Amino acid sequence: MKNRILTAILTLLLSLTVLLPSVCYADYGYTIPANAAGTRTDIITIKRPESLSASTSDKTYTISATGAQGTKIKIYKLAGVSNTANLVTPERAIGASGLYSTVVDLNDDANTFIVYAENASGSQVVNISINKIKKSTIDRLKSLTVTIKNFLS
Repeated sequence: MKNRILTAILTLLLSLTVLLPSVCYADYGYTIPANAAGTRTDIITIKRPESLSASTSDKTYTISATGAQGTKIKIYKLAGVSNTANLVTPERAIGASGLYSTVVDLNDDANTFIVYAENASGSQVVNISINKIKKSTIDRLKSLTVTIKNFLS
């Protein structure tokens, strides 16, 4: 009888040990589901890009955020048409300044990044889209703008 009670208690403790972390928050490793959701929306504030969507002709883009000291942040990049994103920047904690900044590489088309932030109060997931525009397209737009200005003058 004692063995059964002891086995039941140990099984219960083991179950709680395994399940408790998943109830609090999901700590993602090298991949994250594209539809991941956090438990909060106020852990970090994305500063760049300003509207969670941007366009650039550069090969890289700087993502920046603010948050409380000790908040851990990871950046993932959506892998093509799959439903998972792969880790592109390792976990870093926000320092005493409350600022976070990292540079990510861009493909020649649309780039979707998932910012995962976590602290003692929970986790937050923010999706960011960065479109890479070809230099030739920008040059055409600039020449078109000049032509319109000349036409109106």
